[in-house]
Amino acid sequence: MESAKHSVDIITWGFDPGMVLVRGKSAEDGIRYGDLLKKIASRTPNPVKVRLLVWHDSAVTQKLMKNNPGYYGRRFPYIGCAMGGYFSESHQAYNAEWYAQVCGDAIPNIHFHVRKVPIALLEKSLSGELAPTGFMAQVTQAFATHHQKMLLIDYENPVSAIGYVMGHNSVTDFWDTSAHHFRDVRRERIYHMEHVKLQKAAWKEGECYDSAGPGYQLSSQQQAAKERLVQSYIDKNSHVVKPYQDVSCRLHGPILYDLNHNFCQAWGKSTRPTSLFMDTAWFFNPPIKRIVKKAGDWLHDEMDPEFIARRAKIPLSAFRLQNGLHNVQLLRTEPQHTEKTIKECYANLTRQTLRYIFIQNQYIQYEPWAEHLIECVGRLRSAGYLKPIYVFILTSTPENDGMDVPTYDVASKVGRSEAMKVEHEEALKLAREKKSKPPITTEELAERGINVFMGSLWTCARDKDRLQATDYEEIYIHAKVAIVDDAAFTIGSANLNLRSMALDSELNVLSEAKEVAFQLRCDLFSQCSGMAGPAQFGDMKNTFEKWLASASKNVEHKGEGAQLDSQLLPFYVDRKPGVPVV
Repeated sequence: MESAKHSVDIITWGFDPGMVLVRGKSAEDGIRYGDLLKKIASRTPNPVKVRLLVWHDSAVTQKLMKNNPGYYGRRFPYIGCAMGGYFSESHQAYNAEWYAQVCGDAIPNIHFHVRKVPIALLEKSLSGELAPTGFMAQVTQAFATHHQKMLLIDYENPVSAIGYVMGHNSVTDFWDTSAHHFRDVRRERIYHMEHVKLQKAAWKEGECYDSAGPGYQLSSQQQAAKERLVQSYIDKNSHVVKPYQDVSCRLHGPILYDLNHNFCQAWGKSTRPTSLFMDTAWFFNPPIKRIVKKAGDWLHDEMDPEFIARRAKIPLSAFRLQNGLHNVQLLRTEPQHTEKTIKECYANLTRQTLRYIFIQNQYIQYEPWAEHLIECVGRLRSAGYLKPIYVFILTSTPENDGMDVPTYDVASKVGRSEAMKVEHEEALKLAREKKSKPPITTEELAERGINVFMGSLWTCARDKDRLQATDYEEIYIHAKVAIVDDAAFTIGSANLNLRSMALDSELNVLSEAKEVAFQLRCDLFSQCSGMAGPAQFGDMKNTFEKWLASASKNVEHKGEGAQLDSQLLPFYVDRKPGVPVV
């Protein structure tokens, strides 16, 4: 973005202007994202036009998701903090001020829009899908989100234009490095109450020296003891955000033509940001909102309103690369345009798998995919193809128990029912009572040609020989990646769940660039297991067995208080499932 000459177009699920992208020794050591945008937008000469588009539904969703921290400005800086936690005082204040300025058109060349998914699209989006029933499912599916993440730089100069399709959110909670160090101080610290109140409460810990007479100074021992108590109290009432695993991709060439189409189409359906009053009016008096919105749009001086028409005149041929080596296609889930090409992509990749499929995804909760996998391999074997298929699945412990049931629906289909203890025992009990078949086992599925590894990623403290339970930390997988046979891959914003396949707007790329697919596999395998795997198009049997052994060994290490050999552990959940959500 710093090298941008003309324009920066951003679509993201949420935006935290106070986050630091490139960090030094701490979470706030570096230039904030909001300041970076200000810097390029106010540069002389050649200021850059910045267009930022985020999902914002209402104050209710902001309170629940905190995806745009500080959105309601100086008057209501803490909406979302009660559930999502508080940033430092400086971070909170910066966000509130930045949004107040941007929403008030006080920063030249930064134009901020929001959008929501119309609830009227819900029925059509869910057509043909098996959606869970129940009150919580109905409530959660009513709040479809715009989940796309993309960046487009200098589109109107095709020679230097560049784009990104991302899994990454532009929120500080999601910042990390590929090393995923245990409690890295460069990740954000989240406080469980307002930072200033917490500091005041912390200084009341232990002996109080406020009543000392004039000129009295604490001894070095007293000062050190007091500071330890204060820090201990703060540590107990705050936490460093968990490690995050994510993947994004950089793009050049003709694909940018489609990326711009996606941006311009979204921008055309977006609106100016709303106030807390406007969001409240949406619930209680829609006509008031329409009147005030119309007045606001009339008063607002739209920045460069002709850019969409101007870009439409740039031909696709302008982005042709002389030495272009790879093909790539843009895919969407887009309820407003009845598109489900990401769902088609996963179906096609699965159907074409002959050796292995690797999926690293935040949510593995789409049961039709698991059924499709088994059906496709069954057809291969019926046609005489008897080589084993290796399935590598990496996902996180579901972030809430309402996601456990749809996760189990997939796990039980791919022979990993026992990975979710409570659901597995219930399934066995039900099978005994009804004298029906229990969930398929790993061994039974292997006999049908499908070998499944289902795991999670973990890190641990490296400064101790003997570790406690609190010295291990799960790496939250936010990535949305699938690779097939070192021959094709998809990367983007879409999870493998009902929301991303049907309800939310999503953006992925699909490519058959074999060398890129192979390198991506080597990089991700090396990162999580320490082993790149076989040569391109090689047999995955040995790698699969090593993954199983490494994950099992790490279970032993974790039980013994020893350091982990790799990031791999078996996926495992042991809790009562909640009411299913969408």
